[in-house]
Amino acid sequence: MEKKAEYQISSSVKKGILEIILKGEATESNYEELTNKLTAIIKAKGVKNVLMDARAINGRFGYYAEAYKLVRSYPPDRPKVNIAIVDLPANAVFGSYCETTALRARLSWKWFMDIDAARTWLKNKQIRKQ
Repeated sequence: MEKKAEYQISSSVKKGILEIILKGEATESNYEELTNKLTAIIKAKGVKNVLMDARAINGRFGYYAEAYKLVRSYPPDRPKVNIAIVDLPANAVFGSYCETTALRARLSWKWFMDIDAARTWLKNKQIRKQ
């Protein structure tokens, strides 16, 4: 019997931005599976700008370990995309650390607490590419 995922992922493309909404529970045991599914969705949609809304996902199992795993486990064939992550104010310290770690790995990620600010940042990325 297949184990039911503790999380849900929904996605849609709006004006060239892939919007992904995460809900449920992120755990150390499902973290790699969740990351792989997100990468597959980004690759399948073929867009360069991703807005990831993580406000409804529970379970941060270690700020520094999680950010390190996230950056280190990002596949070598990863799509070159801009990622805006929207999260709760309570996770701002984690967001700052993750953003700095991603920057050092030459990834284009930015952490937001406001979804409209995240969309604006991604739209500006689109304009600069044109």
